[in-house]
Amino acid sequence: MQLQPIDDAPFGVLALGVDCASIDKASISAARSALHCEQIVVFPDQGHLTPQQEVSFYRAVYPEATAVWRDQRENPWERYKVEQGNKAGTYQIPSEPGVLVLGKGEIDHYDLKVTLGGDRAAYGGTSGSQVLGGGTMQWHIDGTFYEHAPGRYTQMRCIEAPGGEGHWLDYLGDGNPLWCPAGATAFASGRTAYDLMTDEVRERCLNTKVHYLPRPFETTFSLANTKNGLRVIDPESEARYESGNETLGSAFADPAAEVYPLVWTCPDTGRQALMPQPRCLAFLETQQSARPEYYGITNSRRLVETWMLPAVSSDQVYIHAWQAGDLVIWHNRSVWHSATGQLAPEDRRVMHLTAFNASEAPACVQDPGTATL
Repeated sequence: MQLQPIDDAPFGVLALGVDCASIDKASISAARSALHCEQIVVFPDQGHLTPQQEVSFYRAVYPEATAVWRDQRENPWERYKVEQGNKAGTYQIPSEPGVLVLGKGEIDHYDLKVTLGGDRAAYGGTSGSQVLGGGTMQWHIDGTFYEHAPGRYTQMRCIEAPGGEGHWLDYLGDGNPLWCPAGATAFASGRTAYDLMTDEVRERCLNTKVHYLPRPFETTFSLANTKNGLRVIDPESEARYESGNETLGSAFADPAAEVYPLVWTCPDTGRQALMPQPRCLAFLETQQSARPEYYGITNSRRLVETWMLPAVSSDQVYIHAWQAGDLVIWHNRSVWHSATGQLAPEDRRVMHLTAFNASEAPACVQDPGTATL
């Protein structure tokens, strides 16, 4: 296996000369190391894989993984979507539940005869939008952020790429748009966000926890995003929970609701990454003195938006233009990603997604030299 940087990308590598169906242990180890150091690994020419081989490869890279993340039999968010008529139009492959099929268009695929994409009105009423809530971007980490810890890695394989034209996205309104081929996925680095902070802000973030909403995706499922994809537009919750109410024992309290550090440490490299899930965020708790300080929901969301913003500038984002057969795996604990706006009515897109939950929650290690697996 040969690893080489991706042309004109701020991070990520290509893995060439390897078949993920028969990859050897040394290459698996090299791929996992590359994930921790380079954050994204792209394996082209994997169109021959079966769903079972995809999961076998993922489990070889990630043997510590537990249950399927978007399991429509178990996951509360996926159960909710099914109960609502599966408006998002995503489906598990019956013969391999570890693979979720998503995209746009009618398929007859591994015993699935369904329409991917479903009722896009659930995604903000924007026809053909790939983005939850409609609009342009929605930066996120894969995981429920409820009941289960987000996994270390996410894997996607392109079965059918849209053939339509791409589009320019001026998602920041700064006159520096990104060119996005149809159906592309955008990636940004939480490490970059952390590294670009001032020392004062970095110290504050190292001592901050994020409290997440109970059953967060149900709460925010139909809400739109700001154009930059860094904040959910949620005036109802923000009016209901003003500053001072978002404390332990408040209306947000739920035994299954998650509380994670704002900064996550990679145990293999010691690198720090700013890793909030903006859409699910309830409030921030900072403890730099004897007593914790709680920030209201509105202030918390705007602070997170401010801290994430430098890392999503056009020169810091990697846009992956999918080709049929591409298999991309990324470090879900240091990378944010987003769909990139709309698809044309005639466009089709068929993708396989494999992502499992973790047995251990993400941690922030103040002295990364002490981090262990």
